[in-house]
Amino acid sequence: MNAQQYQQEIWNMKVSVKISLQNSNILPMYIQIHRQHYLLFYYQQIHDVQINKKIQHFDSCQDNKINQISLQFKNIILPYQIPFGVLVDLYYSQDPFTPMELILIYQKETYFIDLEDEIKNQIKFNLKQAAFGRYNHEGYGTPLKNLTQYMSINDEKQALKQIKSFENKEDLYKYYRKIFESPKTKRFQLPIRIYFKKGGHFQTVIELKDQQQTIGQALDTKLQGTKYIFNGLPLNINIPALDFYDCLYSIDGFCYFVCE
Repeated sequence: MNAQQYQQEIWNMKVSVKISLQNSNILPMYIQIHRQHYLLFYYQQIHDVQINKKIQHFDSCQDNKINQISLQFKNIILPYQIPFGVLVDLYYSQDPFTPMELILIYQKETYFIDLEDEIKNQIKFNLKQAAFGRYNHEGYGTPLKNLTQYMSINDEKQALKQIKSFENKEDLYKYYRKIFESPKTKRFQLPIRIYFKKGGHFQTVIELKDQQQTIGQALDTKLQGTKYIFNGLPLNINIPALDFYDCLYSIDGFCYFVCE
């Protein structure tokens, strides 16, 4: 299986999700969530459906606000700023054709002011984290200035829309390639995050020695003797690392892995 075939298996994958409102008899909603998307991307859809359901049942909904939403799985409040597939691989072990059951909770506290601003800020924050690793704490986020410093509001919205939807993915890869190519060695640097099922995560940048280095060899330079899950599948460690990143990077520039 080459990188393109592996990509086809993964990028078409969505997770079936059943969402029930906490302490309510309202019928649950069912949606498909892309493994590479943040939960945050679905908040508007979830909120709108729940409000309509409550109106139909003559329930009060005036106090429910979109910035109070939390989604819970088995008493775990799920973070909304990492790819949903990482959360699935961490916590969900049932048949992938069985919907993952989440509980919708409207908390008393608010988590953000404006939804679109929060989506933009979370993507940019993670991009800065990836760039920060590349520069070894020097020039923090420098390549990202072009994302906002000289762009109109409309251009910035279009760029973030492209990141969210992976429109013109080849152009987006060139943008990431520019960010993650070392200014000193000109070698490509792969930003990764590894999440552990026992808790916690590990974030680093791997500088690739050459184009023949496989993703397994690259990961072994940081963490040895580990079996990885990548977007629901055992990692094919024999794919060249550069091809792997080219096809399979996440919306924020990181590659995410889960391991025991």
